[in-house]
Amino acid sequence: MQTEQDIEPLLATQKEQLGLTFSDGDSVDGKSLAILGANIAIITYVNQTAAGLALWEYIVLYAPFVLSLALDVFSVWPQHYRGPGVRSELLQDYLNMPREDLLLQLLSDTQSAIEHNTHLNKLRLRACVYSIGLTGLGFLAVLLIL
Repeated sequence: MQTEQDIEPLLATQKEQLGLTFSDGDSVDGKSLAILGANIAIITYVNQTAAGLALWEYIVLYAPFVLSLALDVFSVWPQHYRGPGVRSELLQDYLNMPREDLLLQLLSDTQSAIEHNTHLNKLRLRACVYSIGLTGLGFLAVLLIL
């Protein structure tokens, strides 16, 4: 005898997981913006204190911060996150589905959105971590040269 399973609690759990991936993205934004601010502050300091240096010293001073700024911009650039919603052109198809199929389709859509958003967050976090490393390297160069 086959018993029907209620998958609505699973769908609700997946929607909560999707919400967590959105908040992870916000967290990456905060970290990247903090590093961006630190980079700008250090570059401003270097601009004010680095006069009369050799060309290679300017390159060593600025290169890590320029690369870090590029990674920060990539990290905070608006990304196309997916949500659990249904595209308007498919709405009629979803409304005509039996309840069980509709729940399974929504569960599949939500899981696909979670995977996509998690992948985006990993890319953005990796760029943020590299940016932090480059900022540290640049700060070390500032300490040694200036």
